[in-house]
Amino acid sequence: MNCVVCKMGTTVLGTTTVTLERGVTVVVIRHVPAHICENCGEVYLESEASKQVMEIGEAAAKAGTVVQIQEYRAA
Repeated sequence: MNCVVCKMGTTVLGTTTVTLERGVTVVVIRHVPAHICENCGEVYLESEASKQVMEIGEAAAKAGTVVQIQEYRAA
């Protein structure tokens, strides 16, 4: 896929680290599968990965977690 940010690069499959913050909660999820632009580094998550990342963040915020670091695991 072509990068919509830099318009010059194409994306390749890889992994990234996603950091979410809400209030006092910080969640870091490592090794999330993503398409990453070879030119500018912009990251694009597939819909399933995005959904799972958001669910992890939501659960941590509801639990009152301050800091959580975890590995991504496909559903």
